[in-house]
Amino acid sequence: MKKSLPHFYTENDIKKEYTFWKTQLVPQFHENQPINLGPIKSEFKDEEINKYAIELPEKDMEWVLIDITKEGELEKIYNFLNEYYYEVEEYKENYSPEFLKWQLSPIKNNPHKNILLSIQINKKIIAFFSGLPLKLSVYGKEIITYNISFLCVDINHRHKKLAEYMFREMFRRTYLENVFQNIFVSRLLIPKPFAESTYYYTDVEGTIKKFIKRKKYNNNNFRLMEKKDVKSVCKLISEDQKKFKIYSIFNEDEIEHWFIPIKDVIYSFVKEDNNGNITDFTSFYITNSLFEGNKEKWCYIYFNIASSMSSEELFINSLILANKSGINCYICNSINNYEYLCKKYNFRSNIEDESSYGSLKYYFNNFICPETEAKDISVILI
Repeated sequence: MKKSLPHFYTENDIKKEYTFWKTQLVPQFHENQPINLGPIKSEFKDEEINKYAIELPEKDMEWVLIDITKEGELEKIYNFLNEYYYEVEEYKENYSPEFLKWQLSPIKNNPHKNILLSIQINKKIIAFFSGLPLKLSVYGKEIITYNISFLCVDINHRHKKLAEYMFREMFRRTYLENVFQNIFVSRLLIPKPFAESTYYYTDVEGTIKKFIKRKKYNNNNFRLMEKKDVKSVCKLISEDQKKFKIYSIFNEDEIEHWFIPIKDVIYSFVKEDNNGNITDFTSFYITNSLFEGNKEKWCYIYFNIASSMSSEELFINSLILANKSGINCYICNSINNYEYLCKKYNFRSNIEDESSYGSLKYYFNNFICPETEAKDISVILI
């Protein structure tokens, strides 16, 4: 019997030429390919890993590692991404310098360094991307990966296929760190996604008014997370993550880094029981956006964990907290099993709106895992 294809690619997609990706350690588009969970290539000899940077297509181009602790470097990244990072006709998303500092700063005690890499001409950035170490559980198998993110190329240089050079160089540098798997997301289809997710969004104020009308407006005494909560939140998240097939693994240093609130960047809220034990948790990160010419504050749901209430009650409380934080638009990804609540409360999807921002495909380099439904994944890749 012919195996049916996942909904996120078609027969025509399989027939296309993917010249660059055919040369990389990624799963290819082949029907009936056996699913052997694990690396495509398990061992690398020293001589197989190039000790020298990938040669760039033009002599005046050079690779430059960026250290955001040095004066002016974070500002350079911010200005470059603000000008050239993802944009569609109706809106442009802006990651603030504080947001980028949160995302790109190293986590204390992490044995693997962050890799912030640019291509420059005469000290001017023409391309940038980052590699951030990330520990995952994939169908019960723990792996260390690098999350490749913020890949961006100056519009005047995009015809030079610099992204291909960037991927090759990032793979090479992570291999030198003894990390042989990478994970990344893209709206483009390449060989071969293991998952796809959709964004859902709603106007916060209008949705809150609906909750009030339906008498679903709750206030369950959430407070901002504090440093003293790190151990409890780490335990709460770690236990909740285990219900997913693919999920991030956090230690306490990472919980502190990713979830301690930073004004207009990341907000995390906890609810305690009468004995002071944390029972529920919600968080969202914030971007400044220009939508149809208007400046707005958008938030993306990060992690929600309900213990003393239903997932739906927590979802409503998260919206309320977003409203109190001055958020205009509340956005959910269909991972973490949020999709059914988004549909229940009539959130719009980017697929429904035929927006080019719509679906995200999830990819591994040098790792094969089964095609996985978004609801079974709890890995937030920004």
